[in-house]
Amino acid sequence: MKKILIIALIPIFVNGQQHPFFSEYGEGTSFNKWIEIYNPTPNDINLDDYRYNFCWNGCDNMEWEFSIAFDSSFILQSGETYVISHSDAINLITDVANQTTNILSNGNDVCGLLHINTNSVVDIIGVFDSTTVSDGWDIGGTLNATENHTLIRNPSVCNGNMGNWSISNGSILNPEWTIYSSDDINNLNTHFSNCINTNTQNIPILNTKISSIYNLLGQNINEPINGIFIYIYEDGSIEKKVMIE
Repeated sequence: MKKILIIALIPIFVNGQQHPFFSEYGEGTSFNKWIEIYNPTPNDINLDDYRYNFCWNGCDNMEWEFSIAFDSSFILQSGETYVISHSDAINLITDVANQTTNILSNGNDVCGLLHINTNSVVDIIGVFDSTTVSDGWDIGGTLNATENHTLIRNPSVCNGNMGNWSISNGSILNPEWTIYSSDDINNLNTHFSNCINTNTQNIPILNTKISSIYNLLGQNINEPINGIFIYIYEDGSIEKKVMIE
């Protein structure tokens, strides 16, 4: 008998998501590095419930090297952003930062946004394992996109990738990031999205027909057996399922 456990339902183009996500990433000249977090929900979010996690050059033994708390009791309001910058970035960057650190990517590292209560990664840049890349992570047809570029999440993205970089980098769907030149800070501390919906009523998800099925490596699967799989439906929703036979 095959048992199916749905462990996450992710309507990727539907308003009213539950978690913040990475909305901008910068890896530029010298210490010009930053990462921006955005609240796409109609409700305020207490960042005490989250951590900014990080690994240099891959996460050995499947463990995060750093888990950094946000400013204590910081409330990220609906539609607002929170910026973490390198301590030695130029003033134009640090002046708008909510928090500074030297734990930011050189292009080939891994950044995650962890929800503490569920111990789940709600968004990630890079792959959470011992995988290393020489210079940066690719996005779409751009090699080393996370090195010497500014990345901005597309307005249609309303939630994180739940720890699966393949969802964001163009391996499964279209890339979720638009790539800009190094040191482009024109949109820093501001994010434009189509996500905010003040109607808090639950929006039904119509999983009418399966478009494709992938494993966590981003490989297309025809018959999922014994493992965790991502189901993508034609209505734009995603389910993450555990299949046990």
